[in-house]
Amino acid sequence: MHRRTAGCRGRSAARPAAEPGRWTSPRKTMRALTNLETRYRNRAGDSNFGWRQRVVAALLSAFVQVCFAQDSPHSGPLYDELARMDSALFEAAFVTCNADKFRAIFTEDAEFYHDRTGASYGNDVRTLKSCPRDNGVTRTLVPGSLEVYPMQGYGAIQLGRHTFARAGEPGSEVAQFVHLWKREGDTWRLARVLSFDHRPSPQ
Repeated sequence: MHRRTAGCRGRSAARPAAEPGRWTSPRKTMRALTNLETRYRNRAGDSNFGWRQRVVAALLSAFVQVCFAQDSPHSGPLYDELARMDSALFEAAFVTCNADKFRAIFTEDAEFYHDRTGASYGNDVRTLKSCPRDNGVTRTLVPGSLEVYPMQGYGAIQLGRHTFARAGEPGSEVAQFVHLWKREGDTWRLARVLSFDHRPSPQ
């Protein structure tokens, strides 16, 4: 799985202490690659000069592309991963009503804060108590509202807006959400949920 690098375009972020083989500042990496390019450019008499120059140029190009591709809260590998997790969460909760899949998405110490029903913790969060599908309730993510921000050493923050509608009833309700996702090996787990600003959708 890819992770977004918070420092690609100068974005401020808490940086861990340097540890060999674990984390390298993107600026330092770019500077090192640039120095390599300059050194090989000055060695025009080297029989491998052309090959080496192409390799360095390719590395520079790939590095720049990764930084720009992963820097947006609306796109990039991390965004795509958590967009899929958002879909999986609400698929299990609202469509298939799969209690086991729903439970597996959360951390054991999950916390949920709702502006109308208050706070819940642990198993209360992880237990699917009803099936909205059976009541004709659907959830729809508001297009373009989803944003994802990396959190160094933990996971990522995801926020967005969604609407809820009930079959046979006019109108819908819109709300905002903030999800704190924890990275556990190759798996994402939902650790904290904020659900707030529930109100009728604008007509």
